[in-house]
Amino acid sequence: MLFGLPQRAGLFWLLVVAAAAAIVASLWSVAPDPRADLAPAAVLFTIATALAERTQVRLGSSRPGGELLYSVSCAVLVAVILLFPIAWAASIAALGIAAGCVLRGQREAQKVLFNSANMTLAVVAGGALWGLGGRQVGLASPLSIPFSVLAALAYFAFNAGLTTAMIAFVVDLPIALVWRRGRRNVMLAHLALLATGLPVAGLWQAYPWMLVCLGIALLAVHRAVADRVKLETQTLDSLFELADILDARDSYTHGHSERVGHYAEQVALQLGLPSEQAHLTFLAGRLHDIGKCAINNEVLRKPGSLDDNERVHMRQHPEVGSAMLAHFSLFREVAAFVRGHHERWDGRGYPDGLGGEAIPLEARIIAVVDSYDAMTTTRPYRVAMEHTEAVRRLREGAGRQWDPSVVATFITWAENRETKTPILAASATT
Repeated sequence: MLFGLPQRAGLFWLLVVAAAAAIVASLWSVAPDPRADLAPAAVLFTIATALAERTQVRLGSSRPGGELLYSVSCAVLVAVILLFPIAWAASIAALGIAAGCVLRGQREAQKVLFNSANMTLAVVAGGALWGLGGRQVGLASPLSIPFSVLAALAYFAFNAGLTTAMIAFVVDLPIALVWRRGRRNVMLAHLALLATGLPVAGLWQAYPWMLVCLGIALLAVHRAVADRVKLETQTLDSLFELADILDARDSYTHGHSERVGHYAEQVALQLGLPSEQAHLTFLAGRLHDIGKCAINNEVLRKPGSLDDNERVHMRQHPEVGSAMLAHFSLFREVAAFVRGHHERWDGRGYPDGLGGEAIPLEARIIAVVDSYDAMTTTRPYRVAMEHTEAVRRLREGAGRQWDPSVVATFITWAENRETKTPILAASATT
């Protein structure tokens, strides 16, 4: 751990913060004209940045440490890039974002510093492109349009890229997956806010009082994004909570769904599935047992073998879970994976008796990791197996119960990660 973060994330934090501090210091050291007349406007834009940063939407996250905050401060900072010399712009971003983080109740110094440094570097990148020609011709000239667009896009690329990389290092996932999952539903709104920064700069130069009207429009965009995200976030949180409640019905399975989701996503990535499919595999693993809400406690927690009637009752849960998830547009693909997670490679599984590649790959992945976690945790009817014994049984069942390629991929990943991933090491004693 470094600065309370995983090693890669800690090193990345240090690099970003140090780079921002060094660049701001160097910009002021070479500034030919301090331009003290800009101070009043700089103070106003610093306050505006802080207030805009305080107004945020918290995007849904599948796991702790992966939260993404989305604010309207980008519109203000794009205007700052276009209106101020680069040294002033960088300082406004650094101070305004830090103040905004504090105003919204952020008390962790490492997060405040990273957010401030991130935005500072993004503003410097935008300011550098704006300085290639836009600053010379001025905002009033149509010739400045390409430079202003490039400046806004550079700001966005740096800000979003650094944020995504940090989250990816914290949760140990590919950057592309984190980018797609965090940005796909708000990309158009974010680009619209970036574009709004251009008229903010123009109105400040011509009709500053009109910025009040534009501020109202920005709040409306913020509300639209918040409402768009709220439905998905609440749905996801509710289903995860239900899955965790079902796990908690039996102390032996506490945390089971979370581990299965984690394993399933990692195996999907190892198999080369696109980031979006890997995320759907995670969701299916996280929710694979949600249909157990329809299973009686007497059956679910029975310490011995199930009789025929109890076995039929227990085998309803993939169908029930699939039917539940199919009602949500966000989970229609996931529903098919949940339905198939008890199918077998040899066609002797349930509920549909599918075999081989007729079973969705995502369901085949869940079948393997679900079985591994069940074997390596203590249950009412037996104690947990050692990792080596569980691996032996997976190999023995490959080609009959499980997809051989998925088994081989999971074992390779598990054995490479066994001493590195706390969740994997903890599974045998949970």
